[in-house]
Amino acid sequence: MKIDERHLVQLAAVVKAGGVTEGAALLGLSQPAISRTIAMLEKRLDEPLFVKGRRPLQPTPLGRALADHGQVMLSASRKASDTIESFRLGKSGLVRVGGTPFFMDALI
Repeated sequence: MKIDERHLVQLAAVVKAGGVTEGAALLGLSQPAISRTIAMLEKRLDEPLFVKGRRPLQPTPLGRALADHGQVMLSASRKASDTIESFRLGKSGLVRVGGTPFFMDALI
């Protein structure tokens, strides 16, 4: 069964934040969108992802396992964004300076 990676990331955010509204805020998405994703995942898997009636939301063992996979993806995505931002700001990368020996001796 193929599962959309975005859905796992959304599940991870809900588990991490302890609620659908908080998870949606963490990702910058709407609460209804996250609720639909969770409901759709539970329907496709035919298994509950959260223990009913518990606040903060408590994941079932399956919910926890899938959320762990989503957290890995979320972390990788954020690291990639940080790397891009670092390159754009000139905080990382490689700079090569070239010139004639006379100029380079004076510069260094």
